[in-house]
Amino acid sequence: MRIRQIKPSWWLDKDLRLRLTAEAREMYVGLWQIADDAGWLTWDVVRIAAELYPYGVGASLLDVDPITARERAVTDWADALERLDPAAPHLIVYECGHAHLPKMAAHQRVGGRPVYTVRDAHARDCARLRATRSHGRVGNGKGTVGNGSNSDGGADAPSEFSEKMAALGVKG
Repeated sequence: MRIRQIKPSWWLDKDLRLRLTAEAREMYVGLWQIADDAGWLTWDVVRIAAELYPYGVGASLLDVDPITARERAVTDWADALERLDPAAPHLIVYECGHAHLPKMAAHQRVGGRPVYTVRDAHARDCARLRATRSHGRVGNGKGTVGNGSNSDGGADAPSEFSEKMAALGVKG
């Protein structure tokens, strides 16, 4: 976890104040501590719940399963954050297992040398631009860059990326 400083503008964010519970706002700030300096984090609800709520959420002796309760709470609060304003989101969760907090920089101050580990991993592993085999193919699964002349399907075979995008319903 990282130390973060909250800017005064955080208290004036109308969406956060009027449409979220105090618990969801607390989790939002907790996500900043897990995120890299660009607001990117690995989206793993089990790990996030364990890091932010090691003693449970609203723990009581009546809770049958406090572990499941905290994971459910994190999921519910994240859903509320995602629904706030689609045009200017506070949280975007990607299917690749990463998430981004676009407004984090507006609400907190990053000091020292910035660290962009998750942002860079997302750009490298998940958000590659499509490359056609005629212009070279990125990542042939063997740790090298191929040019379409290898034996894994030839120049007319769809790339792994295009297959994943098609599975997500993205046309290109």
